[in-house]
Amino acid sequence: MEFGLLFGAWTAYGLLCTWQAHYWYAFTKTPMSWADALRFELTYAWLWGAFSPLILWCARRFRLERNQWPRNLAIHFVSMLALVPVIKIAFDLITSPPTSPFLAFTWENLLHSVQSTYDTGILLYAVVILVEHASIYYQRYQTGLVKASQLQTQLIQAQLQALKMQLHPHFLFNTLHTITALVHEDPDMAEQTITRLGELLRLFLANSSIHEVPLREELRILELYLDIERARFEDRLRVIYDVPAAVREATVPNLVLQPLVENAIRHGVGKRAGPGWIAVSAERSGDMLVLSVTDNGTGLQQNPVQALHPGMGLGITRGRLESLYGPQQSLVLRNLPAGGVEARITLPFRVRQPAINPNRSGDHVELQSADRGR
Repeated sequence: MEFGLLFGAWTAYGLLCTWQAHYWYAFTKTPMSWADALRFELTYAWLWGAFSPLILWCARRFRLERNQWPRNLAIHFVSMLALVPVIKIAFDLITSPPTSPFLAFTWENLLHSVQSTYDTGILLYAVVILVEHASIYYQRYQTGLVKASQLQTQLIQAQLQALKMQLHPHFLFNTLHTITALVHEDPDMAEQTITRLGELLRLFLANSSIHEVPLREELRILELYLDIERARFEDRLRVIYDVPAAVREATVPNLVLQPLVENAIRHGVGKRAGPGWIAVSAERSGDMLVLSVTDNGTGLQQNPVQALHPGMGLGITRGRLESLYGPQQSLVLRNLPAGGVEARITLPFRVRQPAINPNRSGDHVELQSADRGR
């Protein structure tokens, strides 16, 4: 590959010099034919091409880096002083131009011939060095971009993992509070709730390293959570779903709906004296997926910005959305005119083919059977 590039580059240089030499000599007393121009210039260019690997080796071995550039520059200077005469003498011996010192050899003629080519030789040597250094710096730049991208990905993964670790204890604390209230009032229901909690925690552990799941799986996890909450609210809690099959394969952040529903239960249904409802919906809007959780509670009693505080459940969810999707997402809370609150999430609509993981097949089977058992 490198040989081909060198040959092509020096051939192109030789052809350019051929064109220049032919037209330059055309205005002198001794015009140069295309054949002679081609023979002279290509030979000179190919001689430089033949010595280019040696120059490239010197460029890599003695790089003009910050700490050692004076010494390495001196080495390149000596190398150039030695290489230019060698190439010029070889050119004169091979092509025998009219100005060749070997046609009427004297040391003076040889010295004059070598001196006359130093200007071009120095330039060509410097160009080869510069091209090699530019190539190496470009490779370093590309490697730096890859490493920066990897570091950015690792940073986002770490941020998401930290946010999820905040969210799980937050959910667990509230669920244990529900179980504590049931232990004395309804021991059988408390036992069932503990069983559901165990299933849910096992799913959390299975998905601990996964940041995005299909919406259908997120809905199953949400149903397990709502089973636990129904143990506390009994007939006072009704859940309505409006999730078309066309969007159920869209990927969403793992455990993104549970904080919205928990917020609706605690601050909406939980504060009502009578029955309440929660509506969970999803729809596609162009290239975006819109998720919403609505309740018929008493509405927000505080500023929505305060409800999205980073230390709260919804604030953690907002942080995860920002880490995953950047400016392509939003989480908005608003009071509804008829009463209640709507939490609306907008994120890019993406569908990813699920990877078949035999180690998790049991979780899916058990979760499906739990759904059928209700």
